[in-house]
Amino acid sequence: MSMSSSTDLTTLVRQQESLRGIIESISSELELRSLLTLIVRHACDLLGAENGTIGLVDEQRNVVTTEASYQMPEDELGCDFPPGVGIFGHILRYQKPLTLQCYADVENPTQRRLIDYSVLGLPILWRNQMIGVFGLGSPPPRQFTEQDAEILSLFAKHAAIAIINARLFASERRRTARSAMINEISRQITSSLSLDAIIKTAVVSINQHLNYPNVAILLIDPEEPRMLVLKAHSGLYPEHMLTSYRQSIDTGIMGAAARSQQPMLIADVRRDPRYVAGPGVVDILSELAMPLVVGDRLLGMLNVESKQTITSDNVSDLKIIADQLSVAIDNAHHYAEEKRRTERLELIARVGQRIAARLDPDELFSTTIKEIYTQLGYDHVAFFLVDQADPQWLIQRSFASRWRNAGRVGYRQSVDKGIVGAAARQRQPELVNDVVADPRYIPVAEGGDLRAELAVPILLGERLLGVFDVASRKVFHADDVKALQIITDQLAVAIDHAYLFADTKRILNETRLLYRTSQRIGVAIDVNDVVQAYLEQVATRGRYACNIALYEFDESGQPTQVVVYGRWTQAAGIQCPLLVKVPNVRDGLDPALDAGQTITINDAYIDPRVSEELRHLQEQDHRPALAMIPLMVRNQRIGLVILSYHTAHEWPEVDLHPYQITAAQLATAIDSRQQISLLAHHDQALAVGEERQRLARELHDSVTQLLFSMTLIAQAIGPAWRRSQAEGEQRIQRLLELSQSALAEMRALLIELRPPEQPSQTGLLQVQKYGLAGALRQHAANVGCDGLKIELDATYYVRQAPTHEASLFRIAQEAINNIAKHAQANNVLIKLATQQRTSCLTVKDNGVGFTLATVHPPSAAASKTQNTGIGLQTMYERTKALGGHFKIVTAPSQGTFIEVVLPI
Repeated sequence: MSMSSSTDLTTLVRQQESLRGIIESISSELELRSLLTLIVRHACDLLGAENGTIGLVDEQRNVVTTEASYQMPEDELGCDFPPGVGIFGHILRYQKPLTLQCYADVENPTQRRLIDYSVLGLPILWRNQMIGVFGLGSPPPRQFTEQDAEILSLFAKHAAIAIINARLFASERRRTARSAMINEISRQITSSLSLDAIIKTAVVSINQHLNYPNVAILLIDPEEPRMLVLKAHSGLYPEHMLTSYRQSIDTGIMGAAARSQQPMLIADVRRDPRYVAGPGVVDILSELAMPLVVGDRLLGMLNVESKQTITSDNVSDLKIIADQLSVAIDNAHHYAEEKRRTERLELIARVGQRIAARLDPDELFSTTIKEIYTQLGYDHVAFFLVDQADPQWLIQRSFASRWRNAGRVGYRQSVDKGIVGAAARQRQPELVNDVVADPRYIPVAEGGDLRAELAVPILLGERLLGVFDVASRKVFHADDVKALQIITDQLAVAIDHAYLFADTKRILNETRLLYRTSQRIGVAIDVNDVVQAYLEQVATRGRYACNIALYEFDESGQPTQVVVYGRWTQAAGIQCPLLVKVPNVRDGLDPALDAGQTITINDAYIDPRVSEELRHLQEQDHRPALAMIPLMVRNQRIGLVILSYHTAHEWPEVDLHPYQITAAQLATAIDSRQQISLLAHHDQALAVGEERQRLARELHDSVTQLLFSMTLIAQAIGPAWRRSQAEGEQRIQRLLELSQSALAEMRALLIELRPPEQPSQTGLLQVQKYGLAGALRQHAANVGCDGLKIELDATYYVRQAPTHEASLFRIAQEAINNIAKHAQANNVLIKLATQQRTSCLTVKDNGVGFTLATVHPPSAAASKTQNTGIGLQTMYERTKALGGHFKIVTAPSQGTFIEVVLPI
């Protein structure tokens, strides 16, 4: 054996032993990048090469990419070599080993610094498929041989196995990691019940964990089931698309996937005419549209777009995520729906509580409307009540709307028109989700974009009270109907209670009005006073001009004149007595008035019932609206309460009622004062006649007889004087006696003709007319002069019964008179107050006072034995007569304090 052959054999043995160690070394490495680095270094060591590289084949791109290198320039790593470029490109094209003594001989060399190196290129095959390439190089004088190629080929077979194992391991590890990431994404998605949080989390997780930069989630619009609405996005999708982008399921790749409810992967969207690019999205290559489905129900779409190719391997991963996302979205929908239902029930309960707390009808209506409008989020809410006078009409009592001019309180609508009318007629809720297509729809002013209307009748048993009407720019659902039915049921009971309360309140107010009017009219002295009392108590509480007119009758009982006794207007107040007379002219309204019916005229200028004379009067007065309430006594009309208004006006029954219920009181009071006046005149005439007869008898029986006797004596004086001077003087003396007797008789008769001395009744009349406080003010004004100042404080006084106030007036009057006569005071303070069940009068002056020891406490005994003033005794007796308490405190130079306390 030659020395050369021995050397080659030794080298071969050494290489084979080294190969076995290398194989064992690479067999234990499962990390692909580390494995490739180890393989290329071992290959260089095995063949004694200066440097080396190893590349892996990318079948999709048909290139070889340098994955590891040994002692090569840094720019070599990661380079792609297409067919025919460099060593890797040559092997990729021909898939055969390549041995060159000079690298410069390779086609399209890439490393100019290694141009004179000897190179060895070898494909790495696995099951006859090239998966990689070896590339080794050494500077001269090293030359690679066929034997080197055989050894490297043997090593390549084992390297191929190691690479495949590492790839399998990497694939399994990626799959495990991907499964873990998918599980984590699913966990994050399902960790919330908020729909917004779920879809945002899904987009962020897919973007971060699966490295898909351009992700979008679109959900079905519940109001337009064939429309997808963008809810969340990442990557290329611009911000403005979040709230504005919508896409029909009838267009695009997403639409096709949505309709089929199957994933759809398009590797190159440029070749697919169905592709719809979102605004601002460019340079997209691939799209994966993944339907979000629960059962057979489409919820939306998970869409992934990329500038790179999306492989089919990604479909299964995203399908798992999409399934989890679908369940999470469905749960979020159910949770949100349940939450809305719970919140709505709580709201309904609150509304019901507030409804139940209102008894005033107007407050009830406005509160209910406001609550529903603000809390339930409807665009327009209106409340109609059945017109009690005409059930064929509905009256809008309250409304709330996002449009300022969308309604009018008092608007009337027939039950034969509109969706509201249909609900009233059928007594069933009327739900219309497309009002444009419903001919019954009555448009809401300014609400041109309204889409749906829901009208729910308000029923109490079988009785229709009204209709609740709501409108919205969104469609209504069954829950809306149920919610409003609950509210209207509560509202029906509340309305009924409110009506009962209003009726009770009205009756109470009427009773109070009747009582006050009766009390005030009861103390009225004459007809003028009665009319003034009526205007004070009734007319001033209303808003209408009020005239009280009475008739003057002829001997046959026919009215000849109309006399306006008094008037009240807001501008001029009370004018009484007025006594304006106009001739009475009968017209077509008189028969109804004679029958006791109230006549209302909304517009006298156009009402055919109005006579020319009456129309002319109303035109002069500029008051077209007129109401006439007859004053009836014993089935005869004695006058009218005439109400008028400055514009054409419909007369509500509730406005007329106070005048109507008090008209009978007014008529009776006027008639009684007229009868009393007639009776007084008749009694006065009888009394005058009787007194004349009595005076005639008295004069005849006394003065006349004396005068006759005086005449006889006067005739006998002359003869008697002639007979005897003494007899004549005696006759003259007798004549003087008779004349004195006649004078005394005449004086006695004159005294009888004079009215007896009585205390003035003027003060008591003032008490009856103006009350105790008003009468005392007038009395104080009359007495308070010549340096005497009298003050009255009646802030806390409540008017009492007439007898009660008359006694207090007399006591105060007596006290003031005593002060004026004896006290030498310049200041008097009178206080009136009502406390609990008593009335208190105090009179205090700053006069000289007196000593109580010299003036004994007033009593019946004292009045007989002591020089007690009659005034004090009178005050004491008046107080005790009413069960009260009398107190006097005084001292010289200390003034006097008098207190009277009377029980109510």
